[in-house]
Amino acid sequence: MKLSWSYRLPKERQIGTRAPVASADTVLVAFHYDKADFFVSTLVAFERMTGEERWRTTIPHVINEPVLAQDGSVYVSSFSGTVHAFDSNGKKLWDCRCGDRNMGKPCLVAGDRLAVAETGGGASKTWCLDLRTGSIAWAFENHGHSYGLATNNGRLVHATVLAEGAGVRLHCVETLSGRSLWAADSAEWLFQPIVQDQAVLIGARGSLRAYSLQSGDLLARLDLEDQEAIDGQMLSAGDRIYFSTDSGRVGCASLQSERSFFKVKHPLQSVWFAAFEGSIRGRPTMTGNAVAVLSQEEGIVLLDPAAGNRLSALKMSKGNGGGLLYHRDWLYGSLGAEVRAFGPG
Repeated sequence: MKLSWSYRLPKERQIGTRAPVASADTVLVAFHYDKADFFVSTLVAFERMTGEERWRTTIPHVINEPVLAQDGSVYVSSFSGTVHAFDSNGKKLWDCRCGDRNMGKPCLVAGDRLAVAETGGGASKTWCLDLRTGSIAWAFENHGHSYGLATNNGRLVHATVLAEGAGVRLHCVETLSGRSLWAADSAEWLFQPIVQDQAVLIGARGSLRAYSLQSGDLLARLDLEDQEAIDGQMLSAGDRIYFSTDSGRVGCASLQSERSFFKVKHPLQSVWFAAFEGSIRGRPTMTGNAVAVLSQEEGIVLLDPAAGNRLSALKMSKGNGGGLLYHRDWLYGSLGAEVRAFGPG
């Protein structure tokens, strides 16, 4: 891969960024920065192969990584408690203020709906909105600060740190109604889930876990060393799960179904670990024949997905936030004020 274009947000202070997202011909990146002792965000849409700016909008608070619907419409949540919707050309469709708490990253659910959970102090609810109008379809009382959302088969899952030190709870609710289907409590912190077939995979303090999507039963647990945490987003590819830890390691585990006469087992097994300097930003990303990892100190590092060996590296400037996206044979990285696009070649 070779550097094809780059962009740097000018003239702002303390800039952080979210991971890029992409539609067929557009890459979007959300920046946030200090403005007059408060935070402001800018969402910029680039033509994905040239880096030409297609549109931008400014939102007076910190925003999260946006999500895209199939028609190219864009949905982004803000720490002001508001969800914003734009069409594929950046025209405002609607705003919905769900409350006065910080909002996490939205998640598209049930075809024509969007879910978002409150984060931070005083958080207590998960909200579901109609994509067309922004009207509230339901609100679920989760009782605390929530991490990322994942959905499959009409179910929405997320982990919540309950208020007043009551522990951590993994929730599963029905996407159409917001009705609780099951909950699993944990003495250790749980973070960002993904759903692989009928298993909920979630990083935790000290372990990687798999729960049944249908019942919430714990299927498997892979313990980590020294109570390190898988506190970032993970990547599922076939029966492999790629993740990073807060100690600067990237790991690969496998989850397989083993059938016997009486029951089905789902063992989690460690495949490999690779150590990095400094912290890992965003989620690992599959690039066809390699796993790409964004390191604060080392830039973008490409790993052999089978063994974790280093294959090559791409330079990135240092900064806050950031993440990776692989889309139509192009790799996009964001970190601090900068976006870089690497094309084939």
